[in-house]
Parts: sequence; C-alpha cells; structure tokens
Amino acid sequence: MMIVNAGFSVVPESAILALRQFCGDPDFRPMDDPATLLNRSVDPRRYFWEEIDSDGRFYWQSLLSDYQDGITRLLLQEAYPDDPFVPQFLLHKTRKAESWLATEVAIYAMDELIRLSRNYASFNIRPYRVNKGRFPDPPSVEHEAPRFGVVQMQRGGQRQHPHQLQFNLQVGYFYKIS
Repeated sequence: MMIVNAGFSVVPESAILALRQFCGDPDFRPMDDPATLLNRSVDPRRYFWEEIDSDGRFYWQSLLSDYQDGITRLLLQEAYPDDPFVPQFLLHKTRKAESWLATEVAIYAMDELIRLSRNYASFNIRPYRVNKGRFPDPPSVEHEAPRFGVVQMQRGGQRQHPHQLQFNLQVGYFYKIS
C-alpha cells in the first residue's frame, strides 16, 4: 500500500492499519487470524468499514469531512501526476442514446462540480448489503459504505487489483446535484 501525503499531516499508524484492513491487504484480513474467523458469517477476505480499527476509521472520517473539496479535487484533477493536461471539465454521458444526435450529457467545470458535490453532502455513511458473489451476506447483515459529496469509496476487489481503494462517482449523481 502506498500512502501519498497530499499536503495533509502525517498519517497515523492507526489510519494506515484501518485502510489495510478495509482493502484486505495480506496479513490484515480476517482470514489471516483463525480466532477472528470462528464467529464470522461474512467475507473473510477483508474487513468492512464498520469493522476496521476505530481510531483509524475516525481519522479518515474526520479527514474526508474537513478536506472534502481538496480530496475531491485531488481525485478528479490530480490523480495522474504526469498528465500534461489537468482536466478542467468533466463530461459525462448520462444515458444510452438511440443516436448520436440524441445523446444527453452532463458537463461541469471542475470547480463547479466540487462545489455542487460539497453542497449535496458532507461525509456520511450509507448502509448496503452484499447480495451476490462468493460471500453473500446473511439476511440480517448490513455494512457501512463511506461517501462524501457524490464520491463513494470502496475496496477494488476485482481479480486484477483486489487490494486497491477505489473512488467512484455515485450512479446518477448529475441528476441529484443540479
């Protein structure tokens, strides 16, 4: 795991531990500790947001709340440091069109999108369930999905990058923020 210091204070060990748990890094997974697996009824490959180190979780919640605009800008404009053209606009096709003449798009200047995202929501948690895959949740189990503005964060989980943290724009965000 690589922690980039993007102008924030030094990241505490508890925060690094929490991200390693959330992303399912080897040696930081429930499956790496037999005692943890005894009463576990959900995915043993990672810890969910509500299960990670509490000090680390509170650190990330506070950081994402306090620096929401800067983090959103970092994700949208500065994710590729060697990019010769820093994106100034976001163009998003909003729905499938029958022809190129009827294509609906949302266009935002980055400053506008960041402002609208912050106005839409600050850091919050949404409940969700894992209903399919190798480890579907039992009926009574819900997890916490961390979000800020129109950005949601989750562990990558795909075979090619199972331990990466990914940030996605919420489905249909362009209809929610205008």
